[in-house]
Amino acid sequence: MNKVRIAVVILVLILFALLNWWILPNLAIIHFAKTTEPLQQSGYLLAYHEHFKLVGFRVIDFLERGWSGVFAAWPYVMIGILLGSVSGFFAGDQARRILAIDVASKRAVKDAAKLATAAERRDDQAQRKLAEAAKMRQDSISRMEYLEKIAYAQQKERSELEKMKAGLEEKARRAESTETELKKARNKIRRLEVKIGRMENDPVDDF
Repeated sequence: MNKVRIAVVILVLILFALLNWWILPNLAIIHFAKTTEPLQQSGYLLAYHEHFKLVGFRVIDFLERGWSGVFAAWPYVMIGILLGSVSGFFAGDQARRILAIDVASKRAVKDAAKLATAAERRDDQAQRKLAEAAKMRQDSISRMEYLEKIAYAQQKERSELEKMKAGLEEKARRAESTETELKKARNKIRRLEVKIGRMENDPVDDF
């Protein structure tokens, strides 16, 4: 910051030296007198000659050189200020429009960047949700396959148990039939034993 100030001071000094010793000594502000005024005994004239012959002249009311000429140039300064104000007004209006357009463009770019960021965020969220949904679907498929395997194993085990039950029931029926035959044989044996006992107790007739 100090270097910038020093550079500005040096530039101002250089411009002052140029004005004071090179530009202002050869610069003058003149004001013409009215053409109806008579020629004075002494004063400045602005003459025009052609082929070394005087063609015409104008009487100079006053002439200012150097810094006094700078102060005498206030009408030109006012004209410059007026022209600068008018042109500055239109230029400023145009600059404001350009600035407004630039601000609107920057705002639009910023809004577009925000929308793009939000869209990317939503896209990332959607991708994550899709990945989660795919994982849940795969988990569901794996779970269904596992349950199907368990159901198949249970069905197979149930079929085997039913076969075992049928075999046991068949064996039980056979056992019941055997036990019934055994009871019948025992009863028949008892009847035979009773009949034999009777035969032994009955007397035998002698012929």
